[in-house]
Formats: sequence, C-alpha cells, structure tokens
Amino acid sequence: MPELPELEVMREGLTSQILGRPILQAQAYHPGILKTVDPPAEALVGRPFTRIDRRGKHLILSCGEDLHVVLHLMLAGRLVLSQSDTKITKATGFVFGFDDDEDLRVIENGTIRLVRLHIVGEPDDVDSIASLGIEPLSDAFTPEALTELLAGRRRQLKKALTDQKTIAGIGTAYADEILYAAKLSPIRYVSTLEPEEIDRLHRETRAVLGTAIAEIRARAGGALIGGHSRDFVRVYKKTGQPCPECGTPIAEIRYAQKKTYYCPTCQSSGKTLADRRTWLTK
Repeated sequence: MPELPELEVMREGLTSQILGRPILQAQAYHPGILKTVDPPAEALVGRPFTRIDRRGKHLILSCGEDLHVVLHLMLAGRLVLSQSDTKITKATGFVFGFDDDEDLRVIENGTIRLVRLHIVGEPDDVDSIASLGIEPLSDAFTPEALTELLAGRRRQLKKALTDQKTIAGIGTAYADEILYAAKLSPIRYVSTLEPEEIDRLHRETRAVLGTAIAEIRARAGGALIGGHSRDFVRVYKKTGQPCPECGTPIAEIRYAQKKTYYCPTCQSSGKTLADRRTWLTK
C-alpha cells in the first residue's frame, strides 16, 4: 500500500502533469470504485484540475473550490497517464480523459477491488478524510503535540503510529522504519515513554519520512509512481538480514494480520518478541 512518502511524490507528479487540462471524460469502469452519486462524475467534464493535495493516504484532485475528487489507492491502486486510444484493460477502474488525447487512469490489478473514489463538494465530506489526525510533516506536528497525542493512552507504539485518526499517512512499512530509527520497541506502550524518547520519536518520524520522499522522488524522475520497491529501507521486509547498526538478524512478528520488522538488539534490549503466530498454535 502506498503510504505518505509515495503519495507525496505522486502528488508532485500529478501537479506538474495534469493541472489546467480540461477534462473531456470522467468515467468509472468498475461499478464499485465510485462511492458517491452527487455530484455526478459528469460534473467534472469541461473543468480542469486546479490543485492536487495529499491528506493522509488520500490524494485530493480539486476542480476549483467547489468540486473535488478524493482518491484512496488502497493496496494495489496506481495512476497511469496513457494515450486516449490505448485499450481499456480489465484493471482500469476509472478514467479522466483530457482534451489533448491523453487519459489519467486509475489502475488496480487483481480480482478484489478496493480502490475508493469520491466526488464531493468538500474533502471533509468524505468520512475517512474528516477523521484524520495530524500530518507528521506539518508545522503543527511538534514534540509537544506528539506528547499530547500519546498522553494517557494505553496503546502499543506501532498501533499508535499507524492509527490514521492520530497521525495521518503512516502505514506499517514506515512505522517499522521510524521505530527502528528511534530505537524503540514496536510493542512498547506509549504511556511508558520518557520525554527524551518522545522527542526522539518525533525527530525520527520527520527524518524517516523526509528521507523516503527524497529517495522515491529521485527514483520517480518526475513520473507517476506505483509499486516501486522500497530498497532503501533498513528493516522492513528484511527478516534474517543483518541489522545495519549492530549486525543482529532482523526479526519479525505478526499481530492483527500484519507483520512487524525490528532489530532485537537495537529495539528490545536483545529480547526476541513473542510472535502472535506462535501463541495461536499453542
């Protein structure tokens, strides 16, 4: 699933490539992709996109102040610019056709369709936008703000970082990278963090996300991206490989159907964390 860094680079690519181009066609090719009926897709025709924003894991494509497309690419969605006469494939979910014979296509491979597209008068009309927490790269995300967000909560760190109602845009991959950089256990409860540890978590959150954006931007070269490898990460999906800091093999645990990757030495005082898969077989 694309997370904040991938979507931020995608936003930059869209901004440079589709703004100001009048929309000639707006059509859903998968019946379930469009989650709204009013305004209709036809309301986009004749209007150009004037601004592209990102909010959490959503892209917001605006046609002025009164009409917005809110797009969540979910697990396998991606965006492709194609010539209008290119064949529409089974993977094509939605097409925005421009008046210069080029399309922006929402593509989703596989048989399960999860991509969500809303056409609304205000982005906050979409519940998943209205409920989002703080943006971790915004000026509002300070150590003090993070302290307040975590205060009095009995929740594990990995779950807190990936809770979109708390902090917007971070998924499982970058949560693992942030916690590794901050040298904090993913299962530690936020209520146990000392002020210095919260400062470190805040600093590494911004640093990891900023570095990822720079790395992905360099690989994209201005093109729209989707499904690119995160070969710059240090622990995510690195099970068994040596920790870049201490050489200990990276370990993994599974909880709530998601894997977490960590260094036992750097993050959990040399202890291997109990794996949910082991508990379930006992």
